[in-house]
Amino acid sequence: MLPEIVSFDRQVTLVGDSGIQFMDFGLSPGRLPAGEFVKLANGVLTRLIYNEQRDYYFYQPSPANIEKAKSQYDIPVEQSLKLFDGTWLPLPLLRFSPPDVYQEGPLNWARFRIVKLDKPDMDGHSHRMTLAIDTRVMAKQQAAADLSPNQEDVNAGATFAVATATYALNWYLTQEWIVDWLKEVFKEASKGRDIDEREQELNQQYPLAHYLNLLSLMAIPVEGLQSQTAPIIELPQFRVIANRETNAIKPIPVDLILDVGNSRTCGILIEDHGQSGSGMQHNYVLKLRDLSAPEHVYTEPFESRVEFSQAFFGKDHCSVRSGRHDAFQWPTIARIGGEAGRLAARRKGSEGSTGLSSPKRYLWDEKYYGQGWRFNGSYVQDSNPLATAAPFANLIDERGEALHTIEDEMDRIPVFTPRYSRSSLMTFMLAEVLTQAISQINSPEQRIRQGHAGIPRQLRHIILTVPPGMPMAERCVLDDRMRQAVGLVWKALRWHNGENDPYEDEQEDHSQTNIKIPLPKIRVEWDEASCAQLVYLYTEINQNFAGHPESFFDALSRPDSTQRERISIASIDIGGGTTDLVITDYHLDRNGHCGGGANVHIIPQQRFRDSFKIAGDDILLDVIQSYVLPAFEQALRETGVISVETLMSQLCGSQNISAAESVLRQQLTLQLFVPLALHILGKYEQFDPLDEQTHIVINQRVGDLLPVGSLRDEVESFVRREVQKAGGPTDFKLAEVMLTLPLARVHNDLCSGKFNIDKVLTALCEVLSYYHCDLLLLTGRPSQLPGIQAIIRRNLPLPPGRILPLHGYQTGTWYPFHKNGHIDDPKSTASVGAMLTQLCANHSIPNFHFRTSALKPYSTIRHIGTIDMDNLIRSADIVYRHIESENGQIKLPTFTDENGENTTQSIIMRGDLRLGYRQLDAERWAAAPLYTLRFSEEGRKKFSAAFSVDNGSPYLKVRLAIDKGKRARQLGLISDRLMIADITSNTDKSFSKRDVDLELNTMPDTGLIDSRHWLDSGSVKK
Repeated sequence: MLPEIVSFDRQVTLVGDSGIQFMDFGLSPGRLPAGEFVKLANGVLTRLIYNEQRDYYFYQPSPANIEKAKSQYDIPVEQSLKLFDGTWLPLPLLRFSPPDVYQEGPLNWARFRIVKLDKPDMDGHSHRMTLAIDTRVMAKQQAAADLSPNQEDVNAGATFAVATATYALNWYLTQEWIVDWLKEVFKEASKGRDIDEREQELNQQYPLAHYLNLLSLMAIPVEGLQSQTAPIIELPQFRVIANRETNAIKPIPVDLILDVGNSRTCGILIEDHGQSGSGMQHNYVLKLRDLSAPEHVYTEPFESRVEFSQAFFGKDHCSVRSGRHDAFQWPTIARIGGEAGRLAARRKGSEGSTGLSSPKRYLWDEKYYGQGWRFNGSYVQDSNPLATAAPFANLIDERGEALHTIEDEMDRIPVFTPRYSRSSLMTFMLAEVLTQAISQINSPEQRIRQGHAGIPRQLRHIILTVPPGMPMAERCVLDDRMRQAVGLVWKALRWHNGENDPYEDEQEDHSQTNIKIPLPKIRVEWDEASCAQLVYLYTEINQNFAGHPESFFDALSRPDSTQRERISIASIDIGGGTTDLVITDYHLDRNGHCGGGANVHIIPQQRFRDSFKIAGDDILLDVIQSYVLPAFEQALRETGVISVETLMSQLCGSQNISAAESVLRQQLTLQLFVPLALHILGKYEQFDPLDEQTHIVINQRVGDLLPVGSLRDEVESFVRREVQKAGGPTDFKLAEVMLTLPLARVHNDLCSGKFNIDKVLTALCEVLSYYHCDLLLLTGRPSQLPGIQAIIRRNLPLPPGRILPLHGYQTGTWYPFHKNGHIDDPKSTASVGAMLTQLCANHSIPNFHFRTSALKPYSTIRHIGTIDMDNLIRSADIVYRHIESENGQIKLPTFTDENGENTTQSIIMRGDLRLGYRQLDAERWAAAPLYTLRFSEEGRKKFSAAFSVDNGSPYLKVRLAIDKGKRARQLGLISDRLMIADITSNTDKSFSKRDVDLELNTMPDTGLIDSRHWLDSGSVKK
């Protein structure tokens, strides 16, 4: 979407050292007079100004004088806008003293980009201009070029303004790096034209003329000499303020709330203005700027996809020649959200990988990634370069780990060949989110909206929500990824000096001077489903019951309940990657207060929590396999393809193909199958079994259902080529495939158990019926589907009136993502609930006292064993039963061996194994994968050559123990990380811990090979 245009004051403050700041302006140039140009005696080109009343052209050699001149040639402004459309250009934003004194500098700290919109925006603007300002404050050095604001400018409150007059620009237009920048852009836009004609225009300084045409749009009319009263683009003047406490005024602290999902991510920012209840007023949605199309921003929950792509703000090789090598250097190398999705769908090249559908799916995978990583080359003509770029690449190693976290300084070697682990891509994703948040909180627009525009903002906390059933070992990895992301961004922005871990320096008094901006505290403890419950509790108590929890509890309690100040609420949260159940009891604590009344604490106590790794992505895959692929297969049969099954396996199955074809397979899935499935689900969300008007039949060409231009020529050529090889026609067109589907069929299939999600929901309802809850909340985007709600009502865990989908739930306008006072997207409930939890933890919500400290995370690992391909653990395969938690860690059950010593059970290992866990002592309860136990290369060779000494087959006995988990203890978590204690065997060989690897692996359906999620591989055919 396009950002809203803000009306800025005459002077705007910029927060120094707050990264790259963006400002947006709208314009409708219409039919403007052509620019008239003349070359002055000093050889510098100038754009003439027209005096309409007296019919002459002039320029200003000095502020007080004008010089009449005759034009040598003219260039239409429309032509200049077309030539420089979507191109970053340097902007002369110079030190200014009223009324008209411009200094020669700063030279290289502002850039602008004008782009023509596909259609006018809401205000009728045909074009958008994005202004980017690099806010780094440099130390003033004698005899050095004046490249950016310095500390003296900040202390003195210097003013900066855009220079457009001849007397202010003459020196600027002679800078060689600027002239060469404009020439390069001109040549790139003039490809295909007559060479002699182009050279003639270069000699006449046409690139400079086009540039001056654009600057004229920002020129303030000369009073008394021009009839125009205001510039077409009104740019304010600027002043830079320090990003620290000044004159006893402290920066406003901001908390960042993140709900990072497998499919989508949602963020909220909360400002603490120091007044009671201010957090409920001063909060706003995390906004992502599209760096490859910066006229667009994303304010809705965004894709969790990550793509490697450099952010460019013009001709860096020209900018370096100004004397500033790091101007407009974006800290990170990965793009996220809608931008990453667009880049992934347009990916070119076949060498290496360029990104992941979601790094959260691969948090467990900390090994080198063998294929390597390359930048996505969808918007460049060269081949995909290796995914390394300053400053980020100078701060990480080949595995993607932050150098400052590596203990041995000799191993702190910056990356040369990027083989980043897939887990490390979570660091890259969080670093990009963090960079965008830092830019947003200090942007002029955001500070104006929130008030106290002249005070800088600093991050105080970063809160990450997690699935209820996430193993503590994986939580520790997520926390470490966030800590690394903070450290990397702080170093990239030069907010931390030295090579140490910033968080360790923070603990040392002598090292605190290395930290320029305070580090945010990180919290990874609140689960998504519990946060959704808090949204409901707060809305009901404060919005509907006037702040009286005792009245609400009494109203919600079951009629047969004798405890009217105790309720039990369950929530099923269906995300992209997990389906979660949390059951929590709430009671009112009247400690210190006699009698009834509203002044009480609400105390939560979780009774049950679990997660299943079948969720929204699986629903999407079921839709593709059940409806989209059959339509495609039918079209192939009608065109005469001999073996449709073989062809489909080639195009979108698991058949081995070349690296180039593998990329095209993924593109086919992203560009065709996924959008069609999402279209089906979007239509099905509006389906009502009782309203025949919603019982529509989708009967359209695929080309009519997809956005224009979404199917790339390379993908169509790939399909057409393979169809022809299989005996089909040479002119097969994907857009002509017909998709015919009654929505009633989708509903019936979902309700009759044909989707994988059915078994999960049925199992969760079985648990719910045991706990006798007062209310069941349904959250997550898939909970909007009528069939999902029908499955739950079919199992009837509660009376239908006590089952509440949060989609459409009326919250009022306090809800940051509300649409007309209602929840439009249930995905947002986790992040909003975490916001409420954080505000309650700070005791900053009036008349709502919720005891957040009672929400203690605990391990859901109760039974560990070998997990089969159906993600079940048979009773005979359980190794450790009835695991309890004790002294900050889980405790494996022990028995007395033949020597009279207490020990734990050993795992018999004959080959590679998958280990998983489940919470309930029931075979049919779905298990979750946890570890892979496999031979190392040396161990594999040794075991292959081993002979048993007992005339049986050889095996190893691997005994596991609990890793003491220093990191888990620091986070207040229960340690459930396992490690190998010792290994014995019945063979003639001696085996050690080096012969076997125990690796965290929480991805379902991976088997024992390192496979990819279907969104990353494109393999959707069974």
